[in-house]
Amino acid sequence: MGTVSDPSGQDPVAAGFAAAEAEGPAPTPANDTEPPEDAGLPKDRPKGIGRRIVSGFLSYGVIILVVYYLFEDLAGAATTQAAFAAITVAQVALFAALGVVNLATNWPPIAIALPGLRIREAAVTNTASAALSNTVPEGGAVATGLNFAMLRSWGFPLSDITSEVVVTGTWSQMTKYLLLALSLVAVFLQGWGPEWIGWAALAVCVLYAVAVVVLAMILRSQALAERLGRLSDRVWGWLTGLVRHRQAPNLVESLPKFRAMMVALLAVCWGRLTTAMLISQLTAAAVLGVACRVQGLDQSTISWAVILVAWGGATLASLIIPVPGGIGVAEVVLTAILGFGLPASDQAAVLAAVILYRLATFLVPIPIGLVSYLYWRKSQAWRRPVDSRRVHLTPQPSS
Repeated sequence: MGTVSDPSGQDPVAAGFAAAEAEGPAPTPANDTEPPEDAGLPKDRPKGIGRRIVSGFLSYGVIILVVYYLFEDLAGAATTQAAFAAITVAQVALFAALGVVNLATNWPPIAIALPGLRIREAAVTNTASAALSNTVPEGGAVATGLNFAMLRSWGFPLSDITSEVVVTGTWSQMTKYLLLALSLVAVFLQGWGPEWIGWAALAVCVLYAVAVVVLAMILRSQALAERLGRLSDRVWGWLTGLVRHRQAPNLVESLPKFRAMMVALLAVCWGRLTTAMLISQLTAAAVLGVACRVQGLDQSTISWAVILVAWGGATLASLIIPVPGGIGVAEVVLTAILGFGLPASDQAAVLAAVILYRLATFLVPIPIGLVSYLYWRKSQAWRRPVDSRRVHLTPQPSS
């Protein structure tokens, strides 16, 4: 599911609320034991998903050519050719396997945040959503709709699905930017980077601290969430009033809903969810680190702190510039950060490392996701009656 590691740049929390509002009330099945083929599926579920994924996959020849010529412009033809020449068949196989491992680390947070969901179900919905978000414009929003359709067909109620999307989306973003803030501080202390890196580290740390404080205040008080929603609506109303045909969000209602979803779920799983999310995000960064190491870029050349900065910077850039899978944006950011200050002789290795990383995190999920989607559409083995897997969360008593 795209909420844990969403390469499209789509805001998973906003997409979760939008999908929940679009679905409307759940249909009532005619038979509790033999649900019809479309039982539990929203009427406005995404259509033609398989065709979209196949179309996107077939367009990769064009995408690869575009990225190839982009690299040639940035690094030079000789460097680009040397980078591709440095990649061996064994490395391709290794990073295809690492791509599967990286995908698998996304599944435990989803299962934790949606009690009753099996890991294999989390795998199907996550991989299908990832494939869609990597291949379709605005794929993050469409992938969220697909994710809702899958989980509804397996009997989960709309409220529980929305809570899972909101909580995992929030926890994913908070984890990513915590790692980015810490890594920026680390590289500043190491003396790496341009002169303004210290100010960048300070800005990210301050913004992250403000986000943590605001989130904690919202979770602590319903009344405060309502007041903050009213204040935010006034500010957003003024800002969106400057741009025609833009509708301000109704945060006075959304923030209290957001709080209710977060509090109920985090009360029973915040520790396990935090641990699983850290493992998931660190695994993605580790894949980038392994790519650097297999290309001969050791700790003295590119430190792990710099690798984390590159990974976090690419994530942030993909959020600001939402293109499918961050294609083009992520490659430029990764190459620029990892190659900063290195001699020309190391630039081909940097580029090769970026290519291997993108193979694992961008290309590998697509065929896997297509198979997952086709299995979900063709098989009724996991179908359940609508709302039959509602979970009543009860916090565990403290010992």
